[in-house]
Amino acid sequence: MNAELSIKIVTEALKNMDSPRFFKTERGFQGRFACALYEILDGRKIFPDDTIIEQEYQKKIKNHGTKLRPDLIVHMPIESSHSTDRTENNFVVFAFKKQANECKAKEDFRKLDELFEKLKYPLGIFININGSEIFLDKYSGSFKKRIHEFYISQTDNKLNIRYTHFQKDKLVTKKIV
Repeated sequence: MNAELSIKIVTEALKNMDSPRFFKTERGFQGRFACALYEILDGRKIFPDDTIIEQEYQKKIKNHGTKLRPDLIVHMPIESSHSTDRTENNFVVFAFKKQANECKAKEDFRKLDELFEKLKYPLGIFININGSEIFLDKYSGSFKKRIHEFYISQTDNKLNIRYTHFQKDKLVTKKIV
């Protein structure tokens, strides 16, 4: 999996979040984002065949080593993968939060860390909806190379998207639009 290409796809999907309606609720935003992601991925060979996007897929301790329910995942279900190892064919895990504060962001970072550790997701993305602040500087986990943050807001039908990630242990923030 190419993390850089995956980030570009996520950025494209975020740019399609054009209706003020979807900024009103976390689940509404998440659902529209999943649709935008599917539209962008359609016909592109970024992930293996049979890769799907699932919302709030229930994890079970017995099978997954965790009971977390990630907001959105990009993976190949075990039924399609010819593998019995549930740590294989996991590509991207997302956490969404509407107007996150530091405490809520840190809790989502902790959950992403658990999914990195237990299910070996190579990429985790935290999206702060109607956020105005970056919280990745508060991240204290062990997976700095895997975790990325976007905040997105809309004012007067204009999107504001910022992207933050660690680059050689230094936090880098980029304005997308």
